[in-house]
Amino acid sequence: MFRNNMNKITFNNQTAEIPDDENPYNTFEKLGMEFSCFNGICGTCKMKVTKGMENINSKTEEENEFPLDDDERLGCQCFRLKGDIEVEYEGW
Repeated sequence: MFRNNMNKITFNNQTAEIPDDENPYNTFEKLGMEFSCFNGICGTCKMKVTKGMENINSKTEEENEFPLDDDERLGCQCFRLKGDIEVEYEGW
């Protein structure tokens, strides 16, 4: 039986596990992230990645056009996870 590796998302001091390559959107939402447009336009899901930026897909075109600091991402634009990450989210 094939089993994916599990990755940890630590979100505002809460932790959840998801398999490799799974979209973390549902996990972010379960842990309290709010979403609005889902297209990388509104910034509702802006988060600070404090550890593991290399474990998320590269920034999308939408994120490159959005005013983000180097350590920030939009949760709706994170499509793949290959390793543990830690994020801080305050909401808007």
